[in-house]
Formats: sequence, structure tokens, C-alpha cells
Amino acid sequence: MSPIGKTSVFVLAVAFASFGCVSAFATLPYNPVPFGSPSLGPNVAPPSTVFGKEYSHDQDHSAVAPGGVPDPERIVAWDGSGGTADGQDFTGTRPFLTPDGQIDATANHADALFTPLLEDRAHLVFSVDDLYTSYVGGQAVLTSLPSAGPILLANGNTIGGAGELSVELAVYGGANPASVQTLWATQSQVNGSPLPDDIDGIELWGPEPGFTADTNKYSLDVDMFSYNVIPNLPNDAVSVWNASGSPYILHSTIVNSVSSLLPTGPAGGIPFDLINLDALMVRDFNGSSDTFDRDPSGGGANDQILFSIRQIPDAAGGYYATGSELFVLDAAGNVNFLFHGGHLWDHAHALANFNVSGPDELGVIDINAIEGVADTVIPEPTGIVMLLAGGLGIALFARRGWK
Repeated sequence: MSPIGKTSVFVLAVAFASFGCVSAFATLPYNPVPFGSPSLGPNVAPPSTVFGKEYSHDQDHSAVAPGGVPDPERIVAWDGSGGTADGQDFTGTRPFLTPDGQIDATANHADALFTPLLEDRAHLVFSVDDLYTSYVGGQAVLTSLPSAGPILLANGNTIGGAGELSVELAVYGGANPASVQTLWATQSQVNGSPLPDDIDGIELWGPEPGFTADTNKYSLDVDMFSYNVIPNLPNDAVSVWNASGSPYILHSTIVNSVSSLLPTGPAGGIPFDLINLDALMVRDFNGSSDTFDRDPSGGGANDQILFSIRQIPDAAGGYYATGSELFVLDAAGNVNFLFHGGHLWDHAHALANFNVSGPDELGVIDINAIEGVADTVIPEPTGIVMLLAGGLGIALFARRGWK
């Protein structure tokens, strides 16, 4: 196993007394996950050992008792053993788009295992949507996916349901076979009560406690919700927002990138207003973390995102986009399909492997969230500094920007 290089940004966490108040109201109390150093390898770290976990639910909800109460734009922290606590709420953060929406994709500007994922050395965690279009007798049917697995894929693998998290193993230099997908986190591990129905966004490797907030990039459920509302951006919308409320990635950028790689369908190009960014990871290290920047030296080290878009059925018994294609885009406009698990995450792979409707029917499921996970987490007690003053415990945790 190989350790991952890291840079630390210290985050002041909540005092133990304050933490106790917050977690006491969770349906199942949130218990902090020990901090450590993720190490790459052929195996997969269990959810309970991965620190700094957050999820977005469809529909957004609160974790306070009785749990599951609608709370638009709320992120929820989870400990991997069923405990949860309310995380940050993006309500009111966008000056030019003030109505509440539903949080979809979530990311940090320095997602920890972004580069190892592109190198097929870190494992790919993903969720799938609770709705997809299947074709029965040539007719399109909106179909529900169970919240819990097992879900049998056309390639013979079984994954979790819409309220669970699955993982594709990295090939890791030949240690694992290609195209292996399996369950990673059950519903009860993500949220013990109430069980989640549909995991919409996922973020790992943040500070602890998880509700101290790691997500600083997100998308809304419908990109076109923001069409023509940003000054000086006529006839455009926003696909990715900064936590500060400013645009990070414009809708036109996503439209142009995916249109260059996906089939045009029977009616020509993909309807631009149906394109919605659905899953997201970010690697931003040039200039401000609130802007998607090219390499200032003119080299190829541009800011990058890894993303999917929502499923778009066509009018001829197929899909403009299955929703299970994964794209890598950089700030210079270079775009390609992700290569991971020994294969491209392209349109052909999705059709051949993510069909769940049987050999004579077509029903491809839709990737909903993505993240990277390591082989194991090496305990790092020196990574946590505990200060006690007047009975008030203050935990100092390191935010890791693994490159």
C-alpha cells in the first residue's frame, strides 16, 4: 500500500459541549470518526473508518429528530455506523438566486482522491438514482429503483440500491480484475433512522465532526432553474455553485463538453435544457478556488472536474445520455470519458453493463453521486490536537488536500 502525500489546512471544529448538543438531537447520535491518513491499495476501507462524510438526500432533509423532515439545501453528516447530524445549509447563500432549491451534486474544491481515481489507483464510490427510464415493448416507462439492493447489473455484478452507496474497484496495477462493482455502504450505515431513499450527493475525507462542513461546491437539482438570472450572463445558467453563492461552472460549459462526446440521437443534438449536472468531484489548485482556472504557466496542469449528467432518454428507444457516463473536463476545455476499473465510463459501457432490465429489454440506471475511497485509513493521533480550556473542548482537525 502506498501512502498519499498531503497538505494540511487546519479547521477549527466545534467544542465538545456544543457537539454534544447538536448530535443529541440526531435520530441516531453522530459519533466522530478517528482521523488518519488514507492509504491506497487493492482493498476498500469500510465506511465506518472513512472520516468527514457528508451526503445530500433527494429530497433534502434534516437529521434532527424525528429525522427525514424536509429541509431544502441541507447537507447531512454521517458517521458510517448509522449516526447522523445536520451539516451546512446553503439556503440564502446565492444573491441572484434566492429561492430554495434541492442540492444535487456535492464536492470540495480539493477532493482528496481525485488524481488517484484518474490513475485507477483509488476506488470509485457511487450512488444510483431512484428513477430511470426503461423500455418495455419499445415504450418508455419511468421506472423506480429500490432503495436497497442487491441490484443485479447486466455484467453479473450486484450493487446497492438508490439509498445505498456502491463502489467500483480500482484495477490498482493489476491487483484487481477490471469492471468489478459491489456494495459499499448500506442504508443503515448511511443513516440508521430514517433509512435514506435516494442518495443525491456524497463527500468524503473532510474534517471531523462531519457537520463542520467540507462541501464548498454543489449543484442544484435543475440547472436551468438559474437560467437568465445572473447579471452579465444572458441566455446561460449555472451547473456548479460555490459555497459563497457565486457561479463556478456555467451550464453552457457542461453542454458543450458532453455534446462533443455523446451520440446526437434521432432528432439531432441533445436538448440543452435537459442537461443537468448530476455527480461531481473537483480538483482546483490554480488561482482562487472559486474560479475554474487554466494553468497560469501555460502547461497542462489546469483545474479539473469529474462529473456526470442526469439521464436523458431519446425518442427512439434509447438515450442521449444514460446518466452513467463519467466525464473529465479541465479549464482549457479538454474533455474525455473517465478511465477507471480498467474501462472507459462511456456510453457504450453504460449500455452494456448498467442495464438492469434483463437481456431482451433496456433499462439503464443513472449514476447520482461520485467520490473516491482508499484501501485503509492509518491512525494518526498526532493529526488531532485537543485543547481543553475551562471545561470547553476544542478539536483542531486537518483538512487534507491530497493531490
